[in-house]
Amino acid sequence: MRKTLCLTMVLAGLISAAHAFDYETTVPLPGESILDEKMQTEVLQPVYAYALRVAAPECQSLSIIDTKLSKERVDNSWQEIWVVKACSKKAAIPINFTVKEDNTTDFAIDPINVKVKDKVPGMVITN
Repeated sequence: MRKTLCLTMVLAGLISAAHAFDYETTVPLPGESILDEKMQTEVLQPVYAYALRVAAPECQSLSIIDTKLSKERVDNSWQEIWVVKACSKKAAIPINFTVKEDNTTDFAIDPINVKVKDKVPGMVITN
């Protein structure tokens, strides 16, 4: 009985936490991303988690409002900037991509070049 009660409480907490946030998950993303839709979906949650941490930890509504190819694809590597709207702030998050020999794609957020502000030069930002 005790195990069932604990499991029920944990599941209720997870369900509440999942519904507390409003993440836009529609793909394809707006802008110039050259990733396929499957990979865009895989990258969304890590990007949102990073945006929450650096831009608006208290925010519960996130969406990708633009993507831009910031470094052209050369030797199966490139960089894109994804602009995340997190409540009243916007974060421009650079992401480095590399296609490996097995045709899978690795990605890494470039934390040094993340910009958090209302307007990001070179990007069209809409509300």
